[in-house]
Amino acid sequence: MRLQSITLTNFRQFEGVQTFDLTSDAIRPVSLLFGANGAGKTTFLNAFTWALHGAMSEDVEQQERMVSDSVWRALPIGQSVEVAVELRFDHEGRDYRLLRQASVHKQSDHQTRPSPELQLWMTAADGSSEVVRAPQETVYSILPRGVSRFFFFNGERIENLVKRGAYAEVQQDIKVLLDLEQVERALAHLPKVDRKLTAELKKHGGDKATEIQEAIDALRERETTDRDQLKLLEGDLAALTEERDAVLDVLRQHNETRPIQERRDAVARDLEDAKAALATAQAERQHLIATRGFLAFTESLGDTTQAMAESLYEKGKLPSPLKREFVDKLLKNGACICGTPLTEHSEPWLHVKDWRQKAGLQAVETAWQQLSGQIGPLATARVDLRESLSSLMTRINAQRDRVDRLIEEQSELDGKLRDSRREDVQALESKRIDLDTQLGIKQQRIGSVRSELDRLGRDIEQKTKERRTAEVTDELAAKARARSDLVQSVKKALEEILAIREEDMRRRLDAELKTVFRSITHQNHVPSLNRGFELTLHKDVDGVQLQVPKSTGENQILSLSFVAAVSKLAREIRKERRAEGEAPPDAGIYPIVMDAAFGSLDQDYQQAVSRALAQMAPQLVVLVSKSQGLGRVVTELMPYVSHLGVIETHTTAAGDVADDIEIEGVAHPYIRPASTDHSELKVIK
Repeated sequence: MRLQSITLTNFRQFEGVQTFDLTSDAIRPVSLLFGANGAGKTTFLNAFTWALHGAMSEDVEQQERMVSDSVWRALPIGQSVEVAVELRFDHEGRDYRLLRQASVHKQSDHQTRPSPELQLWMTAADGSSEVVRAPQETVYSILPRGVSRFFFFNGERIENLVKRGAYAEVQQDIKVLLDLEQVERALAHLPKVDRKLTAELKKHGGDKATEIQEAIDALRERETTDRDQLKLLEGDLAALTEERDAVLDVLRQHNETRPIQERRDAVARDLEDAKAALATAQAERQHLIATRGFLAFTESLGDTTQAMAESLYEKGKLPSPLKREFVDKLLKNGACICGTPLTEHSEPWLHVKDWRQKAGLQAVETAWQQLSGQIGPLATARVDLRESLSSLMTRINAQRDRVDRLIEEQSELDGKLRDSRREDVQALESKRIDLDTQLGIKQQRIGSVRSELDRLGRDIEQKTKERRTAEVTDELAAKARARSDLVQSVKKALEEILAIREEDMRRRLDAELKTVFRSITHQNHVPSLNRGFELTLHKDVDGVQLQVPKSTGENQILSLSFVAAVSKLAREIRKERRAEGEAPPDAGIYPIVMDAAFGSLDQDYQQAVSRALAQMAPQLVVLVSKSQGLGRVVTELMPYVSHLGVIETHTTAAGDVADDIEIEGVAHPYIRPASTDHSELKVIK
């Protein structure tokens, strides 16, 4: 999907009909628009999502006021006015013209939310054009609504991607974007097929097969209930965690509680470090005992063995003077080494035969030599074991003491906040304690449900095995059972395929996330995308990975890095499909439209982000204010800019409000006094 142009008609701040060209190429993929605060940058961003999906982001206030205020005030009561957004784009070799518009009838000074209509026209490569009969479904097939969050977003709120409550939703959106939802849809449909087959089995399979199938059905029903409950619990856990973190943020910002909360944060990090170090030492001890613990029981065994060896040596039995194989050869040849004939049962033969009993087997001799060589080092190994265990116990006790001290200090800090003389602080700490209690209960419940799901899975598998061996005389029932078994085999195979593809996709995203993040930040922090699609930051402290509390700026960089990784991986996956003949040349290409991309970043980060932005996507529309965009941002982006413009603010504010913006040595109108409040799209190049 490549944007060509956008046209706004009476759309909020944008009075009349205004168009901005967005065409770009691989060399200059960026369109850059400057605008003051309140000029309409967020409105311009939301014009895309409103056109495509009929919705605007939650941060847009008074969403019912779609028509420009100046136009609405001038409109007589009883008259109607048009509000619309037209979007032109191309996708997979076809040009599209999308128009979402509404005719708003004025009955009072207050606007009501309009009911827009969507129209879509498609032009093929041969020049033929047609009206698309199912426009919204077509748009969803090009860019699913959930996926649009990665390509149309407000940079100041992009950190919502790293909030705990967003992970499950983000994970599902990425599955759609990266072609995983087809497997999930197949898995969702298989149970319906299986129910039809097992209904035949219960009807014609006989008492035993029917009884087993009814038990399987009951188990699967409980399994479905538990899976749904687990999703709710995990959602509750994420929401509670986010709420608890918000309370902690307030405590960090409170003048009175900030020092205490900062110390409590430091203690929490140290406690996590101490617990990790304790767990590491305990694991080392467990490994040492498992691999070398037997040495502790070899002292008497070694002494006894050594005494036996010395006794045998004194008797001349060790080392053995003759080898049994050598004596056997003499008896077989019938002649001794001295030349005496060894006739069977003769006195010489019996004498040599007696020597055979005293001779040792070669294997036994070799084993003895090896064992005798190990008896001595056993004592040294036992000493090493004792010293290693002593060292580990010292480490374990030290870390236990450290954990106890930190828990005690944490408790004291909790008490300071709980017993504060300020009621607002007491209320916050009480809420934090209550949320922590609820979190503990939820985590315990989640563990219980997961254990129950594991048990149900084993029971279903066992009952399915019983069903295979149950006697079924009816031919239809036998076929139904065989087909149901096949469905279960297919389901298992698809689950394995999905797990493999999900993990492969997650690893690729994680690797790309690390690459982009490393190119932007100067901190020695490493981002991670875990199995739950949770975005975290860690740092290495003496070999221990510690989680880093994320600042607003780091959240923004982390989220931008994630968006860049998603965009790149989408293109790579579509390219792989294209190589297999399953996708057109421009599949996986999506534009990124971003408002306030630089948020609260300092100048160094602004420069690094600007440098990375041009490589984020094949097409990029960046909306910035003067304070965010001038200087290093313009310097970095300008070589990649194909279209440059200003959202010129016209205001009725009193006083000298006029302001210009200077770009590449040329001044352009930025804010101008006017008789009505509105904004205009002005093209610079």
